[in-house]
Amino acid sequence: MWFTYNNHNRMRSRLTRFSLLAAGLLAADSGFAQQVSEPVKLILLDGDLREDWPDRGHVAVRRSGTSGDLTVSFALTGTARRDTDYLLDAMTSVVIPDGEKESWLEFTPLPDTLKEVTETIMVTLVTGAGYSIPTLVAEKAVTLKLGNASTKPGSKAAARFLMQAAFGPNSDSTADADIIPQNVQTVMSMGIPAWIEDQFKKPAGLHQPYLDYLARTGTSIYGDHKVQSWWRQVMNGSSQYPGAPVKSPDPLRQRVAFALSQIFVISDNVETLYATPRGMAHYYDVLVRGSFGNFRDLLFNVTTHPCMGVYLSHLKNRKADPIAGTFPDENYAREVMQLFSIGLWELNPDGTRKLDGLGQPIPTYDNVDITNFARVFTGLSYGGPGANNFDWPPMNFLAPMKMWDAQHDLAPKTLLNGVTLPARTASNPDKGTAGMADLNAAIDCLFNHPNTGPFICKQLIQRFVTSNPSPAYVGRVAAAFANNGRNVRGDMKAVIRAMLLDVEARDPAMLADANFGKLKEPYLRTVNIARAFNAKSTSGHFRMSYLGEIHFQQPLSSPSVFNFFRPGYSPAGPVFDAGLFAPEFQIMNAISALSLPNYYYRTFNWGWGFNRWGDSNPAYVVRAQIAPEKALYNNVPALLRRLDMALTGGTLPPQQHEIIRDAVESINSSHWDWINERINMAIYLVASTPEAAILR
Repeated sequence: MWFTYNNHNRMRSRLTRFSLLAAGLLAADSGFAQQVSEPVKLILLDGDLREDWPDRGHVAVRRSGTSGDLTVSFALTGTARRDTDYLLDAMTSVVIPDGEKESWLEFTPLPDTLKEVTETIMVTLVTGAGYSIPTLVAEKAVTLKLGNASTKPGSKAAARFLMQAAFGPNSDSTADADIIPQNVQTVMSMGIPAWIEDQFKKPAGLHQPYLDYLARTGTSIYGDHKVQSWWRQVMNGSSQYPGAPVKSPDPLRQRVAFALSQIFVISDNVETLYATPRGMAHYYDVLVRGSFGNFRDLLFNVTTHPCMGVYLSHLKNRKADPIAGTFPDENYAREVMQLFSIGLWELNPDGTRKLDGLGQPIPTYDNVDITNFARVFTGLSYGGPGANNFDWPPMNFLAPMKMWDAQHDLAPKTLLNGVTLPARTASNPDKGTAGMADLNAAIDCLFNHPNTGPFICKQLIQRFVTSNPSPAYVGRVAAAFANNGRNVRGDMKAVIRAMLLDVEARDPAMLADANFGKLKEPYLRTVNIARAFNAKSTSGHFRMSYLGEIHFQQPLSSPSVFNFFRPGYSPAGPVFDAGLFAPEFQIMNAISALSLPNYYYRTFNWGWGFNRWGDSNPAYVVRAQIAPEKALYNNVPALLRRLDMALTGGTLPPQQHEIIRDAVESINSSHWDWINERINMAIYLVASTPEAAILR
């Protein structure tokens, strides 16, 4: 293909030269390089610059062919001053090398203490040898904008923040002339701290009420309905159904709940739980409510939820019976320490491991501790109306478990760090007060353990910001866990503020740190794409189902209590050799690396639906709303700038712009549905880039 194309160009050049000679317009002895006047043009790739944001602006200088080096001259005007407001390596010309169609001018903004209005940089082509300048103003001159430093974020900083703290940029209106998504503009206007505080005030978007509504209408509820409810909430709070309260979206709370669901794991891989989607949605709402509450309450509510009781087998856990030779189940006792609170190793306040005199890590607990905690978690069974016995109460998954002193180990117990529980006296009649006293004391023991703050906070940072936070970063967030400034421990709002406003999360210099950032979770990457194009069905339903085999991830469907991936996972190779972690790469392999982009291609051509199977009812097919993008079908550079902001936060490099632009512009009116094909191909290719997969 390359050989044919270049020979065709050479033949065309010879024919052009012969025609000019015949017409007497070219001297016979003039050199061949002087005979060709190749069309060139300018293409704006990224014209959004800020003095306090290091991301560079780019302008492509493009020609029609690829043969020979071509030097193209340009001039700079505008209100911004070169070498004072911005840097540009090229002086007055740029060379497009042999074999290439374009080169790029790269503009680096410089910090400036002056408070000025937004400045401009105008690039204009200047006449030179060997090329011709187009007559269209948009092709011979482009303008970049250089914004002022401000306490409020620019568009790229706001988009990056939403990818950390929410589900990324959302869709924009066709009436909005700019490329900045609406929720990005909101963050720019409010500022990040104010946006966080506003999110704290939003009513909680709960998941169970939708399933309750289905039950009232006589719908047969099955496991997938809880996932449909999840999608309703994350898609701009689309939880509306007859009788539902009108509420605004709460993306920060929903993101925190999703992160917590990967720490306090339950899974529908257990058949009993798969058969109770309302109960699992009720459990998820415990996480939703607890996202902005106190960690101590969250730990207690998780511990006493029947779904957790089934999953980690402390529901109907009996005290030891020496005669029968039975002992309490130790499953929850082990996991509540290892995964839900203190972890395996003693930690410093910054999350680093404490070492003994031999330089070895120190375990936080041993088998004796597990045994004692297992004795605490005895006597719990189903609660709620009609729960009048331990053995055969109604299977109620919508009420906390009930304690029965008759089945609880009442003997003294020694827990961690010298915490001792006295012998208890069973209540009469049995109200479970003795057992609950033990349980509350055990929760307090874990909650107040010095490990809990750094252990939990580091995992939250990994879920939101970076896989490898510095010890100082972990320490600052853990300090907020220990004391919110008002002597309150475990305040989740304080933790969230500290995590998202920390200098490591917000400093744009971290963009250049190769060890900073994270692979986006595949499920959240899909949510970002769905929200960026306001994906919806005509019926209002979100039958976004059975996506686990594509994403290797789906809410409340973890393959084990250890989540879809472990926080300490490190893939073999340079990451492992550098001693770094990359948790999400545990579910990245040769299959998932291809299944996700392939899924995006299908969704934009045929709609989201039941995995790859579609939906027999067209009203249930979830489709992207791409009217704003279709308005740009004939202006591919502008289309790519829009997609770059929505899907990568404005980080798409010029090389990607060129490759994708060429592919999209090759789809022309000779194709049957070429306009839609152009838009779908552009979205698919941008969504498949590394920049769309990595959060920096």
